[in-house]
Amino acid sequence: MTSGDERSRRQDSTGPDGDSGLAFLMGFFALGIVVQTAAWLWGHPLAATAALGAAAAVLLALRAALRRTALGPPVRRFLRPLWALVRAGVATRFTLARARAAASVTGRIEQWAQRPVRHETPEEPDASYTRRSLDHTLEAFEAATPTRFEDMCRELLERDGFIDAVRVGGAGDLGADVVAVDGLGRRVVLQCKRHSAPLGSEAVQRFNGTARPVHAAAVPVVVALNGFTEPAAAFATRQRLHLVDRERLARWGAGQHLYQVLDIDPGPGRHT
Repeated sequence: MTSGDERSRRQDSTGPDGDSGLAFLMGFFALGIVVQTAAWLWGHPLAATAALGAAAAVLLALRAALRRTALGPPVRRFLRPLWALVRAGVATRFTLARARAAASVTGRIEQWAQRPVRHETPEEPDASYTRRSLDHTLEAFEAATPTRFEDMCRELLERDGFIDAVRVGGAGDLGADVVAVDGLGRRVVLQCKRHSAPLGSEAVQRFNGTARPVHAAAVPVVVALNGFTEPAAAFATRQRLHLVDRERLARWGAGQHLYQVLDIDPGPGRHT
């Protein structure tokens, strides 16, 4: 046997089988590194995606470097599952990133849609007089309980010179919260609503059904801390009901007479 035959046998013994074993070990080792690194960095989306991208780059470089060598085919064969794993990991990270971005945008839209409506507080009118003890600010009206809100309206009637101002609100009041009599003997009936939203047409219609027939109101007035809806205001105009909305309540509380706020004639020889 010649020395050439011996060299050929040695090359055959370290040929494809030896190359396959080495490629298997390299692929297994690289797979373990990528899996461990991705698991360690999985809590941070950008870091995990960067690790998977770097692994993909290493695999591509290794494949290109061994393409024309004896290790090329076995390396490509054993790294194929690893390459599939890396691509799946990158796709998963981008899917999670899109889902988180969509959830964040959706959450912000829902928060914006459910935000509380803030009513602008009208500035209180300037007064050329010294504030009296029975004057009230919008802040005081907002801080009051419903019962206290009715009492504050009664106090303002007394301040304006109305006679026998009494709070009658409560169970079975049939829409009347405060009643009083003006200087001409006209009966004034107030319904006082401290709602967080504008008062609707249904409540105004109920008051209209009892103000004149039941309470004999000559001047029926609805006071609403946060104003009225457009249908409620239109109904009140048709039925000759007087409305005190937020802007008028600020003027009344600041010292203007109720009849001046509502543009009601106080009668001959009388001044508001």
